[in-house]
Amino acid sequence: MKRQHTPDYELSRPLVVDKISSNGVEDDIKATPKERAALAARFGLIDLPMLRARLQSHASHAGAVVSVVGRLEADVVQPCVVTLEPVAAHIEQDIDVKFSAIDTTPEASAIQHDADEDDVEPIEGGVIDLGELVAQHLGIALNPYPRKEGVAFDEAEMGAPPSQQAANDAGKDTNNPFARLVELQKNRDKSDK
Repeated sequence: MKRQHTPDYELSRPLVVDKISSNGVEDDIKATPKERAALAARFGLIDLPMLRARLQSHASHAGAVVSVVGRLEADVVQPCVVTLEPVAAHIEQDIDVKFSAIDTTPEASAIQHDADEDDVEPIEGGVIDLGELVAQHLGIALNPYPRKEGVAFDEAEMGAPPSQQAANDAGKDTNNPFARLVELQKNRDKSDK
């Protein structure tokens, strides 16, 4: 029997497609402390106190198409983009993904054509890693710009970037991208005289 290899993911729950019964398969995924720590590092989180997902997988077309639906829940702590202070959030994200085996037979082409109506992920080696699917959906659900409540980015308080501030102090127009080149040319012309 050929051993099926799955990549080393922080959260790995391989599902062998051939093992999906006619009633489908239900999975209750709860990340361990070690898995949560690894995912927190992957996504730049301060902490990931809780991550769980409840998924149902159903195969159709003789296992050529697998539908995975469910929901993930997570408690995350991210750094505030302004102050870097911890920002806690609760995430609930629906999961609805179709997977398809890649096959070039005419029968499979018809099945794949039907499956192409939605975005379809490939089934590699007859295995779907439900843990990685959950991790990817967690990454999608994270707030890309978390802010601590009551904190707003104010350029007047924070100050302009150093290069902008130096130009403002010197009264130079920094909106012109060639202003610095003109200044260098003038300095070079003076030194040539």
